[in-house]
Amino acid sequence: MSMMKEEALAALEAKSQAERRLAQLSPCPQSRHAAFAAVMAILVASPAVPVPWRFAALAVALAAVALILQWDKRRLGVFINGYRRGKTRLVTGPLLVIELALYSASLFFAEFPERPRLAFALAAVAFGVAYVGSTIWQRVFKRELGA
Repeated sequence: MSMMKEEALAALEAKSQAERRLAQLSPCPQSRHAAFAAVMAILVASPAVPVPWRFAALAVALAAVALILQWDKRRLGVFINGYRRGKTRLVTGPLLVIELALYSASLFFAEFPERPRLAFALAAVAFGVAYVGSTIWQRVFKRELGA
């Protein structure tokens, strides 16, 4: 075997080992899934509160995203984007569509003074959908990396 071919095979094997190690390290604690779900719930609930509180809710959600990013970097050494290439997009796409539909419905119901509670109910649904979606995404990610 030529030296270049051996080096290429060694590089591919090193890449595979790194992916398997990442897959072994990647399981998130339940609190991480809950943190993501809380961000989604805050976003869905935000139209139901008065405008000044809405901006505060959005600021809290953005700050939480930054904290989650740091949390992942401390735990894994990297942040793994949910929109990455691969089979995980088959989870991310539908999750995004469902969450956007819940947010749109929340916007609609928040327009009626007698219906803001429906927006809060939709936020609870958004939390559950995001939590389950996050755990499914993690399983697909681990399977994709060979763990």
